[in-house]
Amino acid sequence: MITLPGRCEFLSDAWLDEARKFLERECKNRKERLGKRPFSLSERFTNAPPHLKFADDVAAWSMRYDGESIHVSRDFDGAADLVVEGDYQAALTAAQFVGVLAPGAMAAMVREVATMFGKDALRVKGALGDEQANEMIMLLHDHMGRRTVENPDLAHRAARQGLSGKIREMEEQGYTILERAISPEFADQVRSATLRALLPHQTFSMNWMLYHGREFEQLIQNPLMLTLLDASLGRGAVIASFSCIKKGPGPGVIPMHTDYAHVPEPYPEFSLTGVGVWALEDWRVESGPTWIVPGSNKFRRPPRPNDSREGGIPIEMPKGSVVFFTHGVWHWQGDRTEPGDRVTLHAHFNRGILRSLEPKKTDVQMLHRNSPRLAEMLGEDDWFDKMSAAGRDHVRFNYMQQLHAFTEKQKRALLAGDAN
Repeated sequence: MITLPGRCEFLSDAWLDEARKFLERECKNRKERLGKRPFSLSERFTNAPPHLKFADDVAAWSMRYDGESIHVSRDFDGAADLVVEGDYQAALTAAQFVGVLAPGAMAAMVREVATMFGKDALRVKGALGDEQANEMIMLLHDHMGRRTVENPDLAHRAARQGLSGKIREMEEQGYTILERAISPEFADQVRSATLRALLPHQTFSMNWMLYHGREFEQLIQNPLMLTLLDASLGRGAVIASFSCIKKGPGPGVIPMHTDYAHVPEPYPEFSLTGVGVWALEDWRVESGPTWIVPGSNKFRRPPRPNDSREGGIPIEMPKGSVVFFTHGVWHWQGDRTEPGDRVTLHAHFNRGILRSLEPKKTDVQMLHRNSPRLAEMLGEDDWFDKMSAAGRDHVRFNYMQQLHAFTEKQKRALLAGDAN
């Protein structure tokens, strides 16, 4: 296990211990409200990462309240009142969602997991009929979601998400497209939230979108995009900027460029930045999409005034998709010939050793309502800017060293074809 103190991998021994402590405490506090009514929950998920060393890579646990006390075990109980089964990585994505008691939040979580992994990736049987029991389990979900880290095995995670080929394509071409990475419903919500955030005079672009609503917090944590991020920039990458662009009809106004400001030639062979551009409506040539020169990452320099756009292709993709590009790829904004506005979100990330465009604003409430992954992207998990009078933060240094080493090892295996 590679975690900071107070965090754990999904269904690891540390996870189970923390869940047990929470349930024992809540059962004691809710004794009168729970009464003598017994209830039970059991979950079982296949294809867990090998480093967790579960038998046959199957992770399971159960909890049972007998009317007096709580019992937590590693056993699976198919006769429990509420049974959840499915794929480990899909379950982990759901487990990192915080806020399930909010109106509509549970349905939204289920919808997005189904969008990413398929409708049968998680299967639920039965229910907890008791209101107090159900509320306690939902609070457990959020309590653990604030502590549950991403699967650190990049190769295993990418395989379960169907992204191994996408990562190889990204390494070769400098970009890849994830079609329908979020649901059309969520894409509409993000678009509406973006337009709401834009003041009348903000007719083109605005930064710091992370702080304009819950939709943006959730979007930037999309686990499919973050797997591409980890494969290109390593763990500990930070948000450089999170901006929106609203573009009406007319010629594109952003010329051909790279996102490597002030980086001298030749560009390094490893990535410094990565950008995920979200399509909040269908992208066609007429929409004025981003254009990219595939393979321009291998030029290792920015375009010059006399360079042509020959070889450039428009990024066409359906609503809810994201194009992720890295390695100093040449790209520009296309001409829009259809009516209406193209509204996009641009999530720009830097390798963790670099500074960001947007100053980071650490909001304790924001961290509380999200998984640890958001804290990592805000620079909370590395040792930079954390030296005290007592010296360097060696806990974070050692943690990130281990995480980098494991990620790089698994990336090499993925690119070599040793992983699915």
